[in-house]
Amino acid sequence: MSYCVCRITLFIYTHRCCFLNIVCKMSLQKGRKIPRQKSFMEPSVNPFVHRIHLTATQKLKVAILSVTFVPIKLILITVSFFITWLYGVLTTIGVKIGAKEPFGPVRLAVVNAIYYFGRMTLFLGGLRYKIRGTRSNSTEAPILVVAPHTSMFDIFAYFASHPPPSTLSRSENHDIPFIGTLMKCLQPILVSRKDSNSRRNTIEEMIRRTSSPHLWPQLLLFPEGTCTNGKALISFKAGAFIPGAPVQPVAIRYLNDMNTYIWTMNGPGYLQLLWLTLCQFQIHTEVTYLPVYYPNEEEKQDPKLYANNVRTVLADALGVPSTDHTFEDCRLMRHAAELNLPMETGLVEFTKLSRKLGMDIDDVQERLSEFAKIAHEHCSGLISIDDFSKFLKMPITPALEEMFTMYDRNNSGYIDFREYVIGLSLVSQPAVTEKTVKLAFKVFDKDGDGMISKDEFYHVLQATFGNELDTEKIFSEMKGDEDEKVSFEEFFAFVKRRPEYAKLFVWYKEMQQDDVSEIIKSNTMLDAEPMVGAPLPSSDETVTQRKTLRMSSNKVQDASS
Repeated sequence: MSYCVCRITLFIYTHRCCFLNIVCKMSLQKGRKIPRQKSFMEPSVNPFVHRIHLTATQKLKVAILSVTFVPIKLILITVSFFITWLYGVLTTIGVKIGAKEPFGPVRLAVVNAIYYFGRMTLFLGGLRYKIRGTRSNSTEAPILVVAPHTSMFDIFAYFASHPPPSTLSRSENHDIPFIGTLMKCLQPILVSRKDSNSRRNTIEEMIRRTSSPHLWPQLLLFPEGTCTNGKALISFKAGAFIPGAPVQPVAIRYLNDMNTYIWTMNGPGYLQLLWLTLCQFQIHTEVTYLPVYYPNEEEKQDPKLYANNVRTVLADALGVPSTDHTFEDCRLMRHAAELNLPMETGLVEFTKLSRKLGMDIDDVQERLSEFAKIAHEHCSGLISIDDFSKFLKMPITPALEEMFTMYDRNNSGYIDFREYVIGLSLVSQPAVTEKTVKLAFKVFDKDGDGMISKDEFYHVLQATFGNELDTEKIFSEMKGDEDEKVSFEEFFAFVKRRPEYAKLFVWYKEMQQDDVSEIIKSNTMLDAEPMVGAPLPSSDETVTQRKTLRMSSNKVQDASS
């Protein structure tokens, strides 16, 4: 009698521990903090947004100067620019576009005149600049790299010191009236978007010129490749560093309190900026020529490393951070706007995601389109757990909450696009392996015929997620139009196409395995030595508890077989 009492007592104890352990484990998963890679932390600076906030006094000043001072200023600038253009016409007589020979002494003398008239034009426009440091000659540093690139007015860097440097230019620029003529005077290297060999030809020409620096003017390049607000230095393009020649970093700053010159993807248009800038009497700038940077052998072999190290030097001189944003982020911001999302939604530090996750711009744009389908109800461009639940056609369960927490890297209660991309790559897509999916497939394929019927699919998911789950729509999306059952190939294709589900299916498989282990463990403990001195439950309670445990064990094992 004492032995039976002890076995019954042990049964009650193990029964409660089994299910308590399962519940506790689900609770811990729901609220646990997911470890994050620091390298994926979001930067605190958005380099592509700019806002102008004018006070009442500044607005009054703009209104008065617009009808008094600016018209006179425009007339003087136009006259000076026209004279500069005439010298440009004289310089480029007989010059072919993309000529491979440098200018002779006569043409260079006329170019010098263009340089001084160009400076006068900028002076009449209000530009004043202070020079710090010493500019190197073309033999010491064939390339000048300038940062940050913040404005259309950065053209003043070409006229900051003598002689005027050369540059890269789109071939289309030469068809622009007046501007095209002056561009020819700089002996630019032409870049054509229509020519598939343009990149290779451009690099070859850069190498050719840097190999004969005494014949050609220095190349002045903006390695960021697009305009920013100057609050951080974004990724440098590697093109300027492929020749492996020494470069001279050049830092530029605008010093006015009223910032009307920064031109970014998300900010005022260039016509508004131009007019507000003309309404200022002077624009104070500073140009700092830093010491020439001589690359080591490792940097010569790795242009990206060379570019990153030069960026670090410039960032330190400017006192600003560096980020992994690039021009591709601008493309994503534009795509976000087309999808009626805030432009900032597309700001993901593309260089970092590309390097760490192996994604190209087309992959990220495709993800952005998918993200827009989920976040379309929120003008903020964020996904809540309710949005996540509706998109997956699943109720909010511990499994869904756990996966949402894995995506929500900053624990804000919302998923932004950057977190969504990282989550798909680090959380859901790793679950989409053939081995893992096969194991999950077996959970649904209860009769082992290699196919999942609608009833099998319904039985497993309803047991896990309850009656709120829209099983019909998920199953229809998974199977073919004429099929009644889902094959492994269709199941695998579905989770590859919708990796969000892969993690949930795998989570269910693991949960079932854990449940089986706990219950088998509790059954095994029934045969162990009895606990002495335990209280005695009633006989009816003992029978009920034993039946409950056996039924639970059979149910879980059936679903997992």
